[in-house]
Amino acid sequence: MKEWRLLDTGPLPASHNMTLQWVLLNSRHNNWAPNTLHLLQFKPHNALVGYHQAVELEIEEEYCKQHNIEINRRISGGGCIYMDEGQLGWEVTALKDTPGIPQNLNDMYKLLCECAIAGIAKLGVTARYRPINDIEVDGRKISGTGGSEYANSFIFHGTLLTDFSVETMINCLKLPLKKLDDKQVDTFKKRVVSLKELLGDLPPIEEIKEAMVEGFSEVLGIKLVPGRLTEEEKALFEKELPRFMSEEWIRDTRSIKQASSLQLIDYKAPGGLIRVSLVMDRARQLIKSVFITGDFFAYPENCILDLEAALKNTSVRTEKMEENVMRFFAKPDVKIPGVTAEDMIAALKAAVNTY
Repeated sequence: MKEWRLLDTGPLPASHNMTLQWVLLNSRHNNWAPNTLHLLQFKPHNALVGYHQAVELEIEEEYCKQHNIEINRRISGGGCIYMDEGQLGWEVTALKDTPGIPQNLNDMYKLLCECAIAGIAKLGVTARYRPINDIEVDGRKISGTGGSEYANSFIFHGTLLTDFSVETMINCLKLPLKKLDDKQVDTFKKRVVSLKELLGDLPPIEEIKEAMVEGFSEVLGIKLVPGRLTEEEKALFEKELPRFMSEEWIRDTRSIKQASSLQLIDYKAPGGLIRVSLVMDRARQLIKSVFITGDFFAYPENCILDLEAALKNTSVRTEKMEENVMRFFAKPDVKIPGVTAEDMIAALKAAVNTY
C-alpha cells in the first residue's frame, strides 16, 4: 500500500493557509515531500476570493472591517467564500501522474470528492457528488471544492461545513441576497447544511478528522502517515508568507486599476459565473481592453490573462471575436471545466452589446 503524508496544521490565519497551499504545491513538484493530505482550519474568520475575482466586487469590506473578518485570495479559482472556525478544510497535493488519479479534470474532481463523501459517511451522513465540484446532502451543499496546479503537481481542496454561520456569510460577501425579502433569504439558507444541523450534536473535531482520513485512505487505497513540514517547506513558507499577507496579493492591483470604471456583464455558465468588462473604441469598433473575472476554475490559473491579451485591440465583429476565443480554447494546456468557448463568446457579446 502506497504511503502518503498526513499533515494537520490546526487553526491558522488565512494568509498562513494560503501560503501553505503554494508551499505544498511547489514542494510536491520539487519532490521535497510525498503526496499529502492536508487538514486545515482557519482562525480568525475570513473571506476568501477566488484567484480570478476582484475583492471590491465580491466582498463587503466595511462589514469585514467592523467584524474583524480577514480578507485574502486563494491560489485557485472559484467563488468567494466565508471561512470560520466551524469548518474543516482538506487538501490533496499530489503528482499529476499518480497511479489511480485520473488525468481528466472532471474525473479527478469526482474521485477526490468521493473520498470526502466516504469520510462524511463514517459520521453517519449520506452525501453525494454534484458536478462540477460540490458535495451535497439531499440537495443541500455541505462541501465545495476546487483546485490549482503547478508544473507536474496539483492541489485539490475542499471545505466541510461542520458548523457554520450563514448570516455572517451573507453579510460579508456581496451576494444578490441583499435585494431579496426574508422568505427568499430563508430559501437560500436551505441550500447549505452543516454536520451540526444534520446530526444535532456535533462530534469532536478530532473524530471528524479521523473519519475524513479513513475516507481518503479507503477510496485511494493509501496509508496516511502523520508527518510535519520538511525543512525545505519551512524555508519556502517563511519566504512566501509576506507575499500572501501583502495588499498586492490580496487585492490584485490589476483588478483595482480596471474594475472601478468598467461596466460589468454577468454570464452564467455550467462551470461558474463569468464577469466581463471591456472598454471599446466605438469609432474603430475595437476592443481596447477587456477584464474577465468570475468564480470559474481555470488551468493554468494565468491563462485568462492570455485570453485578455489576445482580445486587446482586436475587432468586436462577431466572427473575429469567435476566431480569437476559439483559438484560445484550442490550446492543449487550457482547461476551464464547465466553461466552453461558446460560453465565453456569449459573455463577450453581451458586454459588447452594452455599448
